[in-house]
Amino acid sequence: MNCVNHPDQDAPFQCYRCQNPICVECETKLNGRSICPQCRRRIRERLAAVYEAETRRISYSGGLAGGLLAAAAAAFAWSQLAVLTGHRLCVGALLLGALVGYGVMMGAGRKRSPSLQQIAFVLTFFGVILGYFLIFLRTPGSPHLSLSGHRSAVLGALYAFPVHLSSLGLLDWLLLMLGIACSYYIPRVRTVPDEPR
Repeated sequence: MNCVNHPDQDAPFQCYRCQNPICVECETKLNGRSICPQCRRRIRERLAAVYEAETRRISYSGGLAGGLLAAAAAAFAWSQLAVLTGHRLCVGALLLGALVGYGVMMGAGRKRSPSLQQIAFVLTFFGVILGYFLIFLRTPGSPHLSLSGHRSAVLGALYAFPVHLSSLGLLDWLLLMLGIACSYYIPRVRTVPDEPR
């Protein structure tokens, strides 16, 4: 069998995409598989078009608004479930991170950038702290009720909350870090890969 591009040369390889026979000169590897120059160029053009669409004309204010809305809604829903079940449900931090990451990305118009990753990082941390605060505020018998005195329960909770945060367990902090990592990962830029070897 001869090469589709060089009819005078033997074709020991076959392109995994179009199944055309290719010679040693035409063959390159993509993810460990043989590919012809035409298919390689089409893949790179498609990836370049996706990259261009995802990284141009980003609405950072929309990303901030989408992430903030996702963080507040997820923190409130998490606190509601935690109060109803009587457990902190620390896995809420992980779910909140995923929702914030998607909220930032969708609010920005389905765009991706390192700046959106940083916005998602900050908003996830804010959302998780807000979630823990709402749980702490609404838990019956929390120490903030006795600390508040004549002040409002919210002021008492603000006073006692740092002590409560320091008493969180390893699993709580681990899931907080995973939630932040998840939110940071979602709006990442999917770069065009290097020329296949």
